[in-house]
Amino acid sequence: MLYAIISSFACSAYICLGILILVFGKSSPTQKAFVVFCATLAFWSFGSIGQQFYAEGASPSLFDCIYFTGSELFILAGIVFILFLTNGWRSRIYRLILLAITLRMALYQTANWLWNLLSQDFPSGFWFISHQLFCALESLFIPLVAFLWGRKSNLHREKIQANIIGISTILGTIIGVSVDFLSGTEGESPISCIIPLFWVAAMCYAIMRYGLMRFAPAQINRELVEHMNRPLFMIDTAWNITDLNDNAKRLIECNGPLKQPIAMKKIFLDQQGIEKRVNAIMKTETTVFSHTGFLKTLCGNLLPVVTNFSLIQDSWGGGIGILALCSPQIDLHDFIKRYNLSERQTDILRHIISGSSQAQTADTLCISLATVKTHTTSLYNHLGISSRSELYALLQGEKPKDFS
Repeated sequence: MLYAIISSFACSAYICLGILILVFGKSSPTQKAFVVFCATLAFWSFGSIGQQFYAEGASPSLFDCIYFTGSELFILAGIVFILFLTNGWRSRIYRLILLAITLRMALYQTANWLWNLLSQDFPSGFWFISHQLFCALESLFIPLVAFLWGRKSNLHREKIQANIIGISTILGTIIGVSVDFLSGTEGESPISCIIPLFWVAAMCYAIMRYGLMRFAPAQINRELVEHMNRPLFMIDTAWNITDLNDNAKRLIECNGPLKQPIAMKKIFLDQQGIEKRVNAIMKTETTVFSHTGFLKTLCGNLLPVVTNFSLIQDSWGGGIGILALCSPQIDLHDFIKRYNLSERQTDILRHIISGSSQAQTADTLCISLATVKTHTTSLYNHLGISSRSELYALLQGEKPKDFS
């Protein structure tokens, strides 16, 4: 009964942790992998609960199968989580190892569900012992990836996170295997599903103290970003645009949400110069600088911009990304004079170039949204165009302001 109570507590704890991550997380691939990991732990504990409550009869075989399935799925989900956390899924070697582990587990789960061999051989038969040895070795793949990640990282917090994950996984594996063999020799069902409670406690500490699964530019407060009245780009340490606000989407003619990161060099044409500037100022106490260059829209149009770059650092001083705040710089004097634009059409033009939405333009000019739409249509008709993209193309012929 005591084992059943402990298993029930473990199952509830895993479910609650997964729900908390779903509710308060940003639903990144890493966080989704961690939620799946919590679900496999809950599944594993559920099998243990059934083993304790139904010690005799037909039901135990079902719960035995669930228990041993959960014990292996837990490892598989843990490996997937660490690969997402460390970007290890990009490595072909890691993917091959994951495939080999998956195939091994498929073989053992076939023996588990068709013939219940793992339970029948507990605690000293071939299938159970080999299952334990394979699981122990495969579990060690998690700290291996974590330690290699920590060694390569320049961030203090990531090195600490790697140590927490690695040490807690190794200790949990040793204790879990020992507990299973000890309970088996005493005639009890395996109870190692409660050991990951300590692992989860270590993960919670890493999440709360060191921002595990957080501190990426894409996870900066979305409300703040969306209320910026200028185009804002979020760039990670791999020089990818991971997020951008609506003004930036309109500026680069991006329709819909950003489904995957965009290489910075596809948008900012002078990426190499920006990288050199960033590397230079990181050796100083400066975290902000301006850069004048060209921005390329997804439709191929070029816009001269002045961009204010702000380096984002965590509380330990490690660089974790860059915020880029853009200001299109086009000398509109000749353009306005040539096309004989009215004062209101000029106002609308300036807001369109800055990336403002029609709603933002209406708020700024203190006019209704319908009026903004009317003036925008009037401007486009006056210029003989029909879209923002065509406007950018038309403006490419103008001399950039402050550009030689």
